[in-house]
Amino acid sequence: MIVSLLFLAGCAAPSPPANDAVALPLSAAEQLALAEQAGQHYLQWPEQRSSRAAVNNRRLFTSWQGQGMLLVDMAQTESAVVAVNDQPITLSRPAQGKPFKIDISAYTRHGANQLRLVSIQPATAQLILALPYPELNASPALTLAQQQGFAKVDQLIAKEVAAGFPGAVLLVVKDGQIIKETAYGYALRYQQDGTELPAPEPMQTTTLFDIASNTKMYATTYALMQLVSSGMLDINRPLTHYLPEYQGDGREQRLVSDLLHHTSGYAPEVHFHRPDNSNGPLFYSLSKEQTDQLLLKQVPFVSNRGNIARYSDINFMLLALLIERLTAMPLDQYLQQQFYRPLGLNNLMFKPLQRGVSPSRIAATELDGNSRGGRVSFPVNRQGVLRGQVHDEKAFHALDEVAGHAGLFASARDLAVLMSVVAQQGGYGWQRFFSPATVQQFTRPSSYDHRFGLGWRTAAGGDLTWHFGAYASDYAFGHTGWTGTATLIDPAHNLLVVLLTNKKHSPVIANGDGYQFIGDNFETGQYGSIMTLVYEAILQ
Repeated sequence: MIVSLLFLAGCAAPSPPANDAVALPLSAAEQLALAEQAGQHYLQWPEQRSSRAAVNNRRLFTSWQGQGMLLVDMAQTESAVVAVNDQPITLSRPAQGKPFKIDISAYTRHGANQLRLVSIQPATAQLILALPYPELNASPALTLAQQQGFAKVDQLIAKEVAAGFPGAVLLVVKDGQIIKETAYGYALRYQQDGTELPAPEPMQTTTLFDIASNTKMYATTYALMQLVSSGMLDINRPLTHYLPEYQGDGREQRLVSDLLHHTSGYAPEVHFHRPDNSNGPLFYSLSKEQTDQLLLKQVPFVSNRGNIARYSDINFMLLALLIERLTAMPLDQYLQQQFYRPLGLNNLMFKPLQRGVSPSRIAATELDGNSRGGRVSFPVNRQGVLRGQVHDEKAFHALDEVAGHAGLFASARDLAVLMSVVAQQGGYGWQRFFSPATVQQFTRPSSYDHRFGLGWRTAAGGDLTWHFGAYASDYAFGHTGWTGTATLIDPAHNLLVVLLTNKKHSPVIANGDGYQFIGDNFETGQYGSIMTLVYEAILQ
């Protein structure tokens, strides 16, 4: 070990004088993190990781400029020198010998950072170091160019609100900093008949939105990524390995990954909530138990597996069933226990009204149940403006409001924290939810269709500029939701964008032989222009 350290000292470039670390006491949470070996890294140095000496006692860690803390337990170590991005820091064991922390924010930079052990005394001692994952910080001052760039975003959305668009919240995170968090328009603007309220309710940055198919990512896919990381799930196994009753008509051939890649061969959806659904009266279901049995045994395929990527809610309904079987818990309870509560996310949940959230805190969606302005009718259709109940008919009527494809409500800030987990390779603060290898596995474009990863939509190839905008890197990924929500994670630019709108809270008008929500006609509700302008603002 002495030889290894001498080698490191000899091959390294001359270092500037070391800075003496200021030992700070640990909080109770930090003491627990150290005891549980939590966080981004828990290191016991010196190490013999490899026979190649220069490989040892070095790590990359993710941080942001001006942020960073290092926990230190020197045990029997008298002194040591570590380097953060080649800036040496001298560590001296406190008189009482207790673990401590040091502030390394003066030495960190955006993205990848280097940590290495330079020397240790005595050479036989052991040094323990722990690093947390980054957390979101409050907004710093923007440059003049960024202010001007975001003014274009504000002007576009404000103009569209003045023309009838209901409302939106836009949150942008760059390099771990929330640089924009703005509410526009109204959480409740229109009455059941499509006329404007005399006193519409303004949108707030804390408003909760029905995020529709973004549920697929920030509920179902997150749970699956954690189960893969923990070894409880192998996505390359047939679904029937975990759900034995899933058999017949080729079900045995369907892999878990087929559902995530949308290559299972299912149709986009089955209208379980309607007795006149196209699959016949057998598929009419108003209970989760019956719907689950139909999903497991009856829902037909419309093509062979692997032929084509066909986006389908059925895939994610089945994946929710898989999660519930593996965890022996309802999907919403598992997510609360494993993700939302540990992260302190009190504005992210299924069934918000049943959890005591006031309707006034939630953005409204459709104006008259699911009737499309009186054009659609079925026996259990709701009436009046929908607010706080999941809009998706299948999730509401057939799956008790908790489904793998829809049902999650979120504020922009809470969603940004959750997005940070996957953006930071699986962790946040002292908590690790899944491994970097799992993140890479799920977010890379599939060989079937580069527009999809495992669940995620990807910007690779530029086919989805309507979602990701003109400037997203090929590494960007995210998802959209039918109610008017879009998320974007771009590791190449250390960028997160949350665009939540309630575009379906708008009158429905005739469109040829069909109909459309007027909210769908606006650039804000079509995502790509807003994303493009955000990139132009941050790339100034």
